Amino acid sequence: MENKFKIRAVIYARVSTKEQADGKESVSDQIRVCKKTIADHGWDLVGEPYQDVESGHLIEERLGFQRMMQDASDYKFDLVVVKDFDRFARNKSYATKARDDLKKMFIQTYSVATPVEPRDPKLYDPTDDDLGIMVEGFSDTMNEIERNKIRRRMTMGKVAVAKSGKIPNNVPYGYKIIRWIDEKNKVQRKVEVDEEKSIIVRQIFDEYTKGKGALSIAFSLTEKGVKPPRGKYWRAQAIKYILQNETYTGKVLWGWRHADYAKNKQRTLRDHKGIIEKGIHTAIIPEEIFKLAQKEKKIRGNSQKGRAKMSRGLLTGIAKCIRCGSGVTYLTRHHNRKNKNPKWNNTTTFEYLCGGYKYTGICQRRIMSATRLEEFVLNQIRNLVNNPTARERLIFDRNITITDNLEIDYKLAAKHLSDIDRRRERVKDAYEAGIDSLEVYAANIKRLDEEENKYHVVTDEYKTKIQMINERRKELEKFTKSLEDFNILWDNANLEEKKHFLRAIIKEIRAGNGKIEIDFRF
Repeated sequence: MENKFKIRAVIYARVSTKEQADGKESVSDQIRVCKKTIADHGWDLVGEPYQDVESGHLIEERLGFQRMMQDASDYKFDLVVVKDFDRFARNKSYATKARDDLKKMFIQTYSVATPVEPRDPKLYDPTDDDLGIMVEGFSDTMNEIERNKIRRRMTMGKVAVAKSGKIPNNVPYGYKIIRWIDEKNKVQRKVEVDEEKSIIVRQIFDEYTKGKGALSIAFSLTEKGVKPPRGKYWRAQAIKYILQNETYTGKVLWGWRHADYAKNKQRTLRDHKGIIEKGIHTAIIPEEIFKLAQKEKKIRGNSQKGRAKMSRGLLTGIAKCIRCGSGVTYLTRHHNRKNKNPKWNNTTTFEYLCGGYKYTGICQRRIMSATRLEEFVLNQIRNLVNNPTARERLIFDRNITITDNLEIDYKLAAKHLSDIDRRRERVKDAYEAGIDSLEVYAANIKRLDEEENKYHVVTDEYKTKIQMINERRKELEKFTKSLEDFNILWDNANLEEKKHFLRAIIKEIRAGNGKIEIDFRF
């Protein structure tokens, strides 16, 4: 097998997991096979083998590969020997790119698994290697198929784990993984609450539901020296991820996200569903608190972002121009009245202006004095505090009513539904006893099914309205509780807390031309 021409060969070996590093696909095994091949062919082995252990799937992250490419550009060798072409990458496109980059530098590649004899380096032309291209393409295709099989097996395994109530992937901040080897010499895994970190998670939910923003919480934790999940500083994005992670309520979520953003976007557009199961791990956050945080996030929307959040105006973010619908901006004006008359005092006024004025030019600039608008809103809230009838009218939808007829129909339907199963048994007994024919039996069963569906419609409507009324009643109780001792709470609250309270009960305010309209959330 010895070649008549001289070839300077190097070895590249790679494993991507600890299991491979210690198994039959280990780096040492790959190097041994490649060295034997080089010796059998009479090639010159130059330098130490290039190797990557537990490398990332991105070629840019492989230090051994990058050193090999640098040496290739310096023309230190002619041929790269690998045990199999998938050592460059299991991904077909990555493997092809790796070899193409080498070919541009007139470096040949040789796979022990699918060998194609190299050519004389002095005569080698990458464009004149049809057989090599065919073999490489076939090898890449087979490796891609094998890669997809492995991915499917892993996915199926993780789906089974998720359905059993176990977290199949890494645990979120606040939990820790305990591993041990059982009597069968198998690694076992258990998820437990990290007591120290779980306190931080509860603190994040508590502060957020009380009105503090994600960025403010991040700054506060960083200042206290609390170590973040990753990096040196807490980020708003990390806080938001914690707030929306349902794992903290004791549930297991799997298959809702994909690491690849483009694929994740397409899955979302096509309404791909993942798995949500009750987990066997301990919940850190009660489900009621989690739902409250999601509701809080929805309420805030864009009303507590950017300038609206930083503004000193109480109503920025929820107040709109009644003329054009644009948001408002808050302006503080200082009037140097002493310049005109030494006997006069300097004054400061506060105003809400139309945010769309400078963009459209078709609206008026001034909306209203901030003092007048804010006092009007607070007076409306105080009226609700002192008027239980107004509170109830605000909360309850007049369309949600249960008439006497609906209640009578519900009781009748419920009675019939409780009797349906017994009537089915009688019909079945008559058929089996030979009293009724198959046609009569089928007709009777169909009639009973239609009756059952009809009665279910009535009972479902009644139950739905009962549920809606109960939910509204809970909202009324919550709303009433939030209004109790309003004046005391308002006087002792800071600006951020006041803004949070207003956004919790007010959906939108429209002001301008001397008019003020308020839409409450309830």
